[in-house]
Amino acid sequence: MVANGDRRPLDWLQQIWGGWVVAVSRGEGKARASWTWRCPTGLSARPFLTGIRPWLRIKGAQCENALVMIELLQRGRRTLGPYPLPQAWLEEQEKHYWTQRELNHRGTAAFVAKPMHSPRKIHRARLSSASELMLS
Repeated sequence: MVANGDRRPLDWLQQIWGGWVVAVSRGEGKARASWTWRCPTGLSARPFLTGIRPWLRIKGAQCENALVMIELLQRGRRTLGPYPLPQAWLEEQEKHYWTQRELNHRGTAAFVAKPMHSPRKIHRARLSSASELMLS
């Protein structure tokens, strides 16, 4: 995702690599308008990642890992059809997933590999507990 207060560069990114330009809500007060360009995901992200890779200085490792993840995704789609992936392939995908999570870790605290929460699961749990309270 790329954010900017000037929409023209984001429209340029969209023309070259596809994706979406989305307005960011202004909030309250005198905030200026801003937009984000969202890159295509999955296999569609490869042209963008390979296109920008030579110029990346800080996020190069994330880009390289994402390209490996795309290769793993494509390998699974191309060779197996509806059959389950071999365990070794799943473990390799899992390894690269956690590598990406660690590379994107923010803050000064040490990275802890813990699964992200599921908003849907939390929402269902809240609905369930609310309906139980109403019945009692």
